[in-house]
Amino acid sequence: MRSNKWLCPGHRESNLQKELNRYIPTAAAFGGICIGALTVLADFMGAIGSGTGILLAVTIIYQYFETFEKEKASELGFFGF
Repeated sequence: MRSNKWLCPGHRESNLQKELNRYIPTAAAFGGICIGALTVLADFMGAIGSGTGILLAVTIIYQYFETFEKEKASELGFFGF
């Protein structure tokens, strides 16, 4: 943690890992529950395809978008447009 020089206002450097461990598991669990609920809801409502298929398609498209943006940023440099 210290090599990244993360700062958490109002907390000492030694407490940063404890503070992150307090919030990250809760946020990850909540995100998983939301995605699971979205998938189940899409299955029950009969969305185009299954909820799992829609989730998979969106994930793949988003990964392609991230890859495209990273390559564009590396080609143009830090201040490129």
